[in-house]
Amino acid sequence: MLRILPPNISNLIAAGEVVQRPSSVVKELLENAIDAGAGSVSVIIEDAGKTLIQVIDDGCGMTPEEARLCFERHATSKIAQASDLDSILTYGFRGEALPSIAAVAEVTLRTRKKGSDTGSETVFTPSGFVSQEEAAMPEGTNIAVRNIFYSLPARRKFLKSDNTELRQIIAEFSHVALCRPEVGVRLVHNKKDIYNLRRANTLKQRILEIEGRDMGKELIDVSSSTRIISITGFVGNPQDARRSAGNQYFFVNGRYFRSAYFHKAVMKAYDKLVPDGSYPSYYLFFSALPENVDVNIHPSKTEVKFENETEIFELLTAVVREALGRNSFIPTIDFDHDTLPDIPAPSQFHYSGGGSYAGGRPAPQRKVDYGPILPEPAYGRAMPAAVTEAAGYGTIFEDSGTVGGGAGVLQISSRYIATPMRSGLLIVDVRRARERIFYERYLRQLDDSSPITHQVLFPCEIVLPAERYHLLMEDAARLRQLGFDIEPAGDFTIAVKGLPEGFGTDVEAVRKAVDDIVAALMDAGPEGLGKAAAREEMARKLARSAASGGDTRVSGDEARLLVDTLFSCAEPEISPCGRKCMFILTEQDIEKNL
Repeated sequence: MLRILPPNISNLIAAGEVVQRPSSVVKELLENAIDAGAGSVSVIIEDAGKTLIQVIDDGCGMTPEEARLCFERHATSKIAQASDLDSILTYGFRGEALPSIAAVAEVTLRTRKKGSDTGSETVFTPSGFVSQEEAAMPEGTNIAVRNIFYSLPARRKFLKSDNTELRQIIAEFSHVALCRPEVGVRLVHNKKDIYNLRRANTLKQRILEIEGRDMGKELIDVSSSTRIISITGFVGNPQDARRSAGNQYFFVNGRYFRSAYFHKAVMKAYDKLVPDGSYPSYYLFFSALPENVDVNIHPSKTEVKFENETEIFELLTAVVREALGRNSFIPTIDFDHDTLPDIPAPSQFHYSGGGSYAGGRPAPQRKVDYGPILPEPAYGRAMPAAVTEAAGYGTIFEDSGTVGGGAGVLQISSRYIATPMRSGLLIVDVRRARERIFYERYLRQLDDSSPITHQVLFPCEIVLPAERYHLLMEDAARLRQLGFDIEPAGDFTIAVKGLPEGFGTDVEAVRKAVDDIVAALMDAGPEGLGKAAAREEMARKLARSAASGGDTRVSGDEARLLVDTLFSCAEPEISPCGRKCMFILTEQDIEKNL
């Protein structure tokens, strides 16, 4: 039987679209404050928004009648007729926001219209209107939202940890702060300033205030104007690309949006300038006619539809590429060698006992500290019988006729090691072998309580953007299990005192390790490292990072230890990314090619 839903139920349905978590409330109220012409806005949060979300602005304010009316469904000052929907340049139609918020929390609205002698205080709860009375206050609006979802215990229990919810609030706050540098904005959590940003003269100044002063050396100007769209902003220096996505922003007509499609356009411009798995920063602002942009295809309005998407894609790639070319950036990054072919090209040979040969001229072999890869006494275990029987791995070093009475070890192209065995020549990719070893160690440490930490000589302090700081602090116990000794050092600064085995301990290596942790945690999503798949991905990323940071040239003894340790792994033949760690060049293979 069909029926019309009563207002209390329909309001809850609308609230489910608009108010998904505390950050949704912050987004709506902060955008309303900007639309009200505020020059200064303060956002005050308690308990990650679960107890209090308060937004105070010095905007135009409202009359008592408007304060009461704004809690009615579909109330708006921006739309009078259907055609107005195509020409909104503010944050758009917000007629669902306040009634939806009031459907799940207690709301106190204090407001005073500019030019009025006094203001008013209006109170709503999920049960409806409570009261309205005169109040003394400055011009502007002060909205306090208390005890979100208190009347919906099922919804409240699905909220994440305070760190997780606060990160979401910081993200929404940053989106508005970045696209409105002319507005002073402040974010306070539990009586402590997270951001206190004065009105900025330039966009670059606002970016540096949010992301940190180190970002300044990365930023490259982007500017282009066509009949379809104008694109301005900044992109990052390719050499400063990070493992973690997080400094990638698109805005259109002052509104933040996400677009995997346009992200591909930017990455296309960086082709061959950044290694796979790394992300350049970008802050790109589109300006288009409002009738050519549809911002109402998603309830949270973070996805938009453009009329000329294909043309904008090509223009965006060209604009970013031109900016990079103008600054003469060339690929000087140490690329991941996994892009090289599996079969080694024997252009350079290193014998562990007799120096190296390059074009027939001997050169001294550099000794490498290979300590981190050594197996722990209890680490090794017998190789699977099937593997031993099939490939003869159990007798790798038993060949006769080698120099010094032991197996000869050949290093090829500073990447591979080769050693004789009864069925042929075993060739091992050093980097991938290290990846496999580290991956299984890190995974084991995440699943139990046996961290192995290498202490740094001097603790390294790193200042992080607020969102990343809280991300790291969210799962500190798991990070300790991995071997990261990280402590808060005040003002969104961390002190790194130790790292897992395999990582370097110099300042740059520590910074890279932190970047890799952040990348893995971002990929893990709201669940953090609670799920097995997320822990595996964390171990995979860190193993790749640890393996790529060291020298791949090894001595004979180091090579033997590497192979022994590799064969004690559960899956010695493939890297965590599914690529071969080794293969056997048989006598038949040699005969075919000679």
